[in-house]
Amino acid sequence: MTKTSGIKSLDNFNYDSLDKMVKKQMKKNHSILFLVIMCFTVLLFACSKEHTPDPVEPPVTPAKHVLLKDITIPHLPSPYYHFEYNTDSLPTKVDFGSGYTIYDVLYKGDTISEMRNNIFVNHDTLRYFYDNAGKLTQIKFIDDANVIYRNVRFSYNGNQVKEINWDRKIGNTFSIDRTLTFTFYPDGNVKTITDYRPSFNGVPEHILITTFEGYDDKINVDDFSLIHDGIHDHLFLLQGFRLQKNNPKKEIFTVDGSPLYTDDYTYVYNSDGTPSTKTGDFLYTGGSDAGKRFVTNSIYSYY
Repeated sequence: MTKTSGIKSLDNFNYDSLDKMVKKQMKKNHSILFLVIMCFTVLLFACSKEHTPDPVEPPVTPAKHVLLKDITIPHLPSPYYHFEYNTDSLPTKVDFGSGYTIYDVLYKGDTISEMRNNIFVNHDTLRYFYDNAGKLTQIKFIDDANVIYRNVRFSYNGNQVKEINWDRKIGNTFSIDRTLTFTFYPDGNVKTITDYRPSFNGVPEHILITTFEGYDDKINVDDFSLIHDGIHDHLFLLQGFRLQKNNPKKEIFTVDGSPLYTDDYTYVYNSDGTPSTKTGDFLYTGGSDAGKRFVTNSIYSYY
């Protein structure tokens, strides 16, 4: 790996080290690591083997349709996200983790009605429900036996999503195990995402807060990933609302009120204003690794 001044190599980095680092941070508050923290931050720890590119901002030519094909993150299953579309430019197949889950996306008109996982070991259906105004209100997770075992519920402040709750069936009752709340800038880009994990099955509660700053004026294509819980839960596509129209230049992450990291992003753009690469200057701001820096990288391709 080519080293950049002040930035350390991740050639010998492994995700177990991230687990251990966050665990030490949580012990200071007499808590334990909640498994999702690794999934929430794992995307940030795949590094590029090149020098950090200088940002390039060519003149923007508006695109009629932006058809994201792949998001590739070095050292993670490749591609990490993959999309296929119909002739109306609607996504009809979504692949996460290079086959970890593969969804067929079904529509009623141009509105998602279901996402069906289509891998050998899992055929769950994610069924979308809407109110009379056409807003997405609920997604039900239904297993092969036609049993609803999980719900995702959405509430809004006007046209902006205000809160998303996940619950899980335990015995004959459903218990909430994740709540996201959102604040937004006046331009419609998300400012903060508060991820509240209540005490559940013996795991103590945790509060994870992500703050985004310094948005550009270009096109965002990956805001769906902000609420995806990685390998711990199903991916679903946003319908009827956006979290980010543009791309943030800074991300700040805290765990239970303690700072953990910042990531300062630079982008290379295509002529239509979509990103081709996102490179981050990742800095631990808390925990035993405070002060350490790494390069993060995401690569975008399109049809």
